[in-house]
Amino acid sequence: MALWNWIFRAGLAIAVLGLVWTLWPEPGERAYASPYHLNRSRYHLGPRVDIDLEHWNNSPGDYRFLALGDLLVWDGYRVTRSKQYLVPEYLKDIRVLVIGNAVPYPAVLRGIAERLGLAGGGALTLEEVDAVRDWVRAGGSLLLEADVPRSGRAAAPLTAALGLAVHDCLAPVFVPAAQPGKHAILNGRADYGERVYRAAVLAGGWIEAGPAVRATPLLTAPADAGGRCSAGKAVAMAVELGRGRVVALSAQLERNEDLIRRTGVDPRRSGNRQFLLNAMHWLSHGEN
Repeated sequence: MALWNWIFRAGLAIAVLGLVWTLWPEPGERAYASPYHLNRSRYHLGPRVDIDLEHWNNSPGDYRFLALGDLLVWDGYRVTRSKQYLVPEYLKDIRVLVIGNAVPYPAVLRGIAERLGLAGGGALTLEEVDAVRDWVRAGGSLLLEADVPRSGRAAAPLTAALGLAVHDCLAPVFVPAAQPGKHAILNGRADYGERVYRAAVLAGGWIEAGPAVRATPLLTAPADAGGRCSAGKAVAMAVELGRGRVVALSAQLERNEDLIRRTGVDPRRSGNRQFLLNAMHWLSHGEN
């Protein structure tokens, strides 16, 4: 009888382990999740946020896009994902546009494009660049991510139209404590304890603002950060252009399982999640 009891317990334990294994999130699946109590979301029926997937952005199945969408849905935004050319007729109904790591060709063709001398092309057409710039000036808001190799160069026509330049680094540099600047995004809503004190980022480049642009560095890599490329330079920037707003990122803020294992730093315990929420609140004019 005792033997059967032990066999039953062993079988039950194996079943439980199998269930945990099946349901355990894939690496990065909850990239922006918080290990602490989730604060109250900002919106009940929020503005429309469109995530661009037309310009060979990271695959729609990429966990970062899935996690970003999940976070925005939790916060009350109405999230859409589109493979649509960015023309004025389409942009007019969008409150916040997200363009993440757009490139002019599929990743599988990168080597061929470079050998043919096509690697320097912009991800957006000149007509799209003009449409996005004019839409921002008229009051639109843009979250622009260029945080993987060559994405800064691919975004150059658009960033130049916005008065910015995103410089690519040869290799990403992990910054466990990027320093916040002084901006409403870093303060958040005082009643909800949303102030951002630091963020753990993987810097793929750095951002420079032109002299005629109203731009504020949001996150800066410390001067002693590993590597010479982004050390002491801004990796996140806020811009006001006309009546519109832009947040540009040259650093990844998501949870990266391999980095956690190698560095012992979990971005969920930094201000990454709150930084992104605050940035979206500012972009959607819901920061107050």
